[in-house]
Amino acid sequence: MQPITKPARNVPLSVKLEVNEKAALIKIAEQKKRSVHFIMRQALNEFIEREQKRFDFYEDGRKALEHHKETGLHVTQDEMLVWAESLETSNEIPPPICHK
Repeated sequence: MQPITKPARNVPLSVKLEVNEKAALIKIAEQKKRSVHFIMRQALNEFIEREQKRFDFYEDGRKALEHHKETGLHVTQDEMLVWAESLETSNEIPPPICHK
């Protein structure tokens, strides 16, 4: 049996905008036939998703660098370029294998 979980709780958040920013949001909301609240939530969700992806990208790079420092395994830029360029041809080659 699955445990019963409470749904996420919405909490209020206040944002102070310049007059022209608020006017622009109202205009966009009217054009999209949505509320300003919906437009702001959508923008915030897109920002959060983008920043989480950016953080994950840099974290993956940090982990890869740490792995390289520990093992010495790597692929050269030239090896990657040869492989990447092959992806645009009918003679695609397998990706390069890490080596010391």
